[in-house]
Amino acid sequence: MPSICHYYVTLRCNDTCEFCPHWTVLENQYARAGEELGTKELGAREMEGKLKEIRAKGVKTLNITGGEPLLRDDLPELLKLAKALGFCVELTTNGILYGEKGRLLNGLTDRLFFSLDYPVAAEHDRSRGVECFHAVMAALELAKTAGEQPLLACTLHRDNIRFLPELAELAEKRQVKVQLNPVNDFNGTQGFEPATVEAVKYYARRKHVLVNHALLEFVRQGGNRVYWPRCRAAETTVTLLPDGTTVAPCFDNRSGRSGRADICSSCMRGPYMLPSFAIGLDKYFWLNLWSEWLTRRKTR
Repeated sequence: MPSICHYYVTLRCNDTCEFCPHWTVLENQYARAGEELGTKELGAREMEGKLKEIRAKGVKTLNITGGEPLLRDDLPELLKLAKALGFCVELTTNGILYGEKGRLLNGLTDRLFFSLDYPVAAEHDRSRGVECFHAVMAALELAKTAGEQPLLACTLHRDNIRFLPELAELAEKRQVKVQLNPVNDFNGTQGFEPATVEAVKYYARRKHVLVNHALLEFVRQGGNRVYWPRCRAAETTVTLLPDGTTVAPCFDNRSGRSGRADICSSCMRGPYMLPSFAIGLDKYFWLNLWSEWLTRRKTR
């Protein structure tokens, strides 16, 4: 039974992140996802029907992602609909538009993440391709003032891993939790030597730093193996595209075979692997369970 729906509400983005292919939508395979359909084009009833269908499958969490979700003008309506249907709503934004649109989202998300690649303005802005570090910091304070409990989401790769001390200090100073997520691309984690993994574990002991140890171990082991796949995306997730259609088993693999397509080799995509770890009694199951307990303990 699926537990989470990854809803790619748009593939448009106002960032040009060095590790993300979505912003080149017109030049690569992601163009297959089609144009986004808002509640006006698709129809509010049809949109409600799609979300009801997903909810009826047992899905409890709706992960709003993209692209940059705040580029959708009808995002508040989508979130209101999701909350009315009883979803636990997660949303990740780069923060650029939060100052303009944040008040429209108040109370409509259960977990609100702001992306931060580096704790240093110059490095973060270089990585994102636009000046946005200070926008993220302002968005954090605005969200807290509005009564939200925002979190930082940092995509770890072999370059920004060296800024872990400063990142932990920034989270403590700002009194927010930072979730460390290894980059999806195996090439981005080739610098994750055993000592690097131990360093991540060390900083994960801090109150304001969150890490899923199952995913970290999965990265250390080199990710998914197509001849003995750990991915269970087809069983645990639903993926909804901007045009209102669903694909399986995941956004990047639409062959219908979880973990066995060529693109699945060395895959370590957290949004799909973490739900997969909830199935099968192995070390990843127990590490994931332990990590969830630690996260609840730190965030309550």
